[in-house]
Amino acid sequence: MASVWLVLVVLWIHMIALIKVVEASSCAEVYTPASKLPVGSPISVRCHIKDDCQFTKRSDVWRVKWELNSQSLHSNLSYQESNGKYGVRIPNFTDTRAAVACCVCDEDKCYVVGEVIVDLGYPPDVPKNLSCLLNVTNPIRLLCQWDPGQASKSASRNTNYTLHGSRKMFPPGFHYVPPPGVHFQWIPRNNLSLLSEMEFYVTAVNAFGNSTSAPLLLTPMKYAKFEHPEIQWVEAHKFGCFRYSWWLPKTQWLKVTCKVELRLTIVQNKLDTELVFLREAPPLKTIQVCGLLHGTNYSTKMRMKYSNGSWTEWSEQKVATTLIKAPTGRLHTWLKVQDNNETAHLYWKPSPQFHANGWNLSYIVESKEPKKMLCVTQESHCSVILTKRLRKIYLRATNEAGSSNYTIVPVYRKKVLEAVFNFSVRPQSETSLLIAWERPVSSQEKGYVLEWRSLIEKDAALLSFALLDKNNLSIVVTGIKPYKPYEISIYPKYAGGIGRPFTVTAYSSQKAPSVAPELIFGQLHHSQVNIFWEEIPLEQRNGIIQKYTIYFWDDRGNNQVKETNQTEVLVNLQLNSTYYCLITVHTLGGSLNGSVTILKPGHIDGIEMLLIVIPACVGFSLLMIITVFTCFSKNEWLKMYLWPIIPDPAKSSIKRLTTTESLPGMPLFKDDKDPVLVYLSHFSLLDLSEKEQYKSDYVKENLWSHDSGSNVEGHDSLQAFSSYDSEQDRDSIPYATVVFGCPYQSQQSPPPVYLRSESTQPLLGVENPRSPPPYENMPLGGSVSEVNDFNRFPQGSAENEENQAIWEDFPMLRSLEFRETDHISTQSQ
Repeated sequence: MASVWLVLVVLWIHMIALIKVVEASSCAEVYTPASKLPVGSPISVRCHIKDDCQFTKRSDVWRVKWELNSQSLHSNLSYQESNGKYGVRIPNFTDTRAAVACCVCDEDKCYVVGEVIVDLGYPPDVPKNLSCLLNVTNPIRLLCQWDPGQASKSASRNTNYTLHGSRKMFPPGFHYVPPPGVHFQWIPRNNLSLLSEMEFYVTAVNAFGNSTSAPLLLTPMKYAKFEHPEIQWVEAHKFGCFRYSWWLPKTQWLKVTCKVELRLTIVQNKLDTELVFLREAPPLKTIQVCGLLHGTNYSTKMRMKYSNGSWTEWSEQKVATTLIKAPTGRLHTWLKVQDNNETAHLYWKPSPQFHANGWNLSYIVESKEPKKMLCVTQESHCSVILTKRLRKIYLRATNEAGSSNYTIVPVYRKKVLEAVFNFSVRPQSETSLLIAWERPVSSQEKGYVLEWRSLIEKDAALLSFALLDKNNLSIVVTGIKPYKPYEISIYPKYAGGIGRPFTVTAYSSQKAPSVAPELIFGQLHHSQVNIFWEEIPLEQRNGIIQKYTIYFWDDRGNNQVKETNQTEVLVNLQLNSTYYCLITVHTLGGSLNGSVTILKPGHIDGIEMLLIVIPACVGFSLLMIITVFTCFSKNEWLKMYLWPIIPDPAKSSIKRLTTTESLPGMPLFKDDKDPVLVYLSHFSLLDLSEKEQYKSDYVKENLWSHDSGSNVEGHDSLQAFSSYDSEQDRDSIPYATVVFGCPYQSQQSPPPVYLRSESTQPLLGVENPRSPPPYENMPLGGSVSEVNDFNRFPQGSAENEENQAIWEDFPMLRSLEFRETDHISTQSQ
C-alpha cells in the first residue's frame, strides 16, 4: 500500500512540472541559429515573448533575464528588439554543452519561459602521412593510408573520411568513402594511371567542422610494392667472384630494370661483417660481384625495388664458396719462452694482409737448423721444445691449394731486460679496458706485446695478444666479459730479447660477490676463538676482494667489529654467553653479507678441569721437592741466613766465641809458616797502682763493668781509664784491656795482665765478610775448661818464658808488648 502511494506522489510531481513546461512553452519561443558549434565559437539565442503570456499579466512591471547552465548572465550580453523580441550573444564559449534559458521576472521571482541546448565540439584533425603503394600482384591495385591524428582517434566513428584522387591526363577525378573508423582505401586498376603522375588527398568531416590533408603527387609505378625476389643459382666462375641469377614470382608481371641489393656474410665469421653490393638488372638476368676472398664460404641474401618505390623483403639465404687459392700474407706471432729456456709456446693470428683463400686451413711449425717439423695443427697455438741450436722458428699456413710464405719467428731467451713503468688498467665500459703504460728508462725498445687471458678459462687457445709499435703507449681491449677476472701482461721487445713482463689482474666491471664465505670456528679457548673461512671461488667473486668485515656480538649487547684482508681473525669471548657472528665481503662493485652463525662456548667440563689441575699439582709438587732438597743440601747456609748466631759475651770467653767453626776463612796456624794475626776491634790501656794491678779478682770482676759505663763503689781509682777517642772508634766497646802500672817509667817490668772481655757487643765475624776472622785462643795441651780466665804471669818467671808461655798463645797481643828497648829507642829518637 505504501508503494502505491509513492507512485502516485511521483506521478503528481511530474504532472505539475509538465503543466509548468506547457505554460512556459505557450508563453514564449526560444531558438538559436546553430545548435552545434565548434568549441570557442560565439553563441546567439533569441526569445520571443507572446502577448498572452500569463507571467507578464501578473504584474505591470516585469523584465527578461538570461541564464547559461543555470547561472545568470550579465545584462551587457543581452539586448532587446521590437515587438517583444529579446536576444543574447555569448562570445568565445569553451565548454562542450551550453543550456541557454529565457526567464520572465516580476518583483517577486523569475519564471523560465524557454530554453535551448547548444552542443560544442572540436572539428577533426588534419589527416597526416598520406602514402600510397602499388601492389603489382593480381589484382593490381593501389593502397593509400593516412593518420587521422590524436584528437580524432577517439571520435573517428563520428568523423567521415573521403579519399579524393585525380588523373591529370584523364579527368575527371574520383573519391572513395571508407567505413567509419577505417583509415585506408584500396583503389582499383581502372582508376589508376601507372606510369603518369596522380594527385591524392583526404578530407575529414564531423558535426563541428572539416579538414583536408596535404595533396600527394606520385607515379604509382614508382611506388610499387613487390614480393621478395628469389636467387635461382650462384656460380663461382673465377677467383674472388660470384655470379647470380634471380627472378620475381610468376604472379608479378614486372620485367623492367630494377635496383638490386646483395648482402654477403662470411659463414662462421665471429665479427659478422657484411659486404653490400648494389646492382641494376631486370629479372632473369645475371648479376656479378667480385673482390671476395678465395676459398671462403659466403651466405647471400637479396632484395629489390623499382625506381623510388620501397624495398622488398629479403630473400632466402643462399650459401656458396669462392674458388680456392693458396694462403697469402703474413701471420702475427708471439713466442713466449718459459723460465727454464727449454720449452716455449707459440701463438699466432692473421694479420690484416693475411688471406686464407680456402677452408680446412692448417698450420705447420718447423725449424731449419736442425731441420725438423715441430708442430702441425689447426689451432692458433703450439708448444715447442727448444734446443741450443734452435735460433729461428718458421710458420706457414696451408690449404688444399698450397702453402703461404714462411713467417720467421726469432727465438729470444734473454728476459732480464727492463720492464715498462706505470702500467695501469682501467675499465672503459662493461666489455672493454683502457690499458696504458710508460716506456722503460733505456728507451731502446722496438715495440710491445700485450697479452690477456681469462683466469677462469685456462685453455691456452683463449690467450689473446696484440703487437704494438714503440710509439703506441695505450690501447683499448674489447670483448672482455664483465665480472670476470683477466690477467693482463705487457712485454717490451728489444733488439736482443724480450723484457720482463708487468702483470696485473683486472675486471671490466665489478659487482658484489655471488656468495659469501662460510665461517668456521677453530680452536676454542676460554677467552678467545679463532674464526677462519675459505676464499670465494674465483668465478664467483665478481671483482677484486678489498676486505672482510667480521661482526661478533653476544646476547648481553657486547659488540666487536674487525676488518681484515686475511682469511682468519681472532676475537675475544666470555664463558656462559651465546655469540652471533656475521661476515661481510667487499669489492669495488658492492658488498654481500653472509649468514649469521651461532657460537656457544659453554662451561668447563671434567676433562678440561683435569688438564688444568694435574699440571698445576705436578708443578707445585716439583717446586716443593726442589725447596726441600735445597734446605737439606744448604742446611748451614740456610740456618745462618735465617737464624744468625748471636753469642752472649756474658756467658762466653774469647776462646768460646772464636771457635774453629766460626772461622771458615782463616787457615790453621800449624799449616802456615807465618801465622795470620787476628785483630780485635778495639783495646784500651789502663794505668793502675802497684797494689791494684796484682789484684786479679778486682780486675776480673770490676774492670770491664767500669769500662762499659757502670759505677762500682770502692773503685774510684779506675777513673784513669783511657781509650781511643776517634770518630770511628767512639762507639766501639773494647774486647780486651791491657793494664800497666803507673807511671810508666817507674814500672819494674810488671807482667802484663790479661782479662777476658765482658762486653755485650756480639762478635759477628761471619756477618761481615770484609771483617777479619775472629780471634781464637787455643790451649796448648789441655781442654777448654783448663783456661778459665786471664791471670797475670808469675812473678818469678823469666821474660823468655813469658814470651813462650803467653805471647805464643796470644799472637795478636804480641803486637801490644812494650819492651824497654822499644821505649829507649823511642826516647833516643
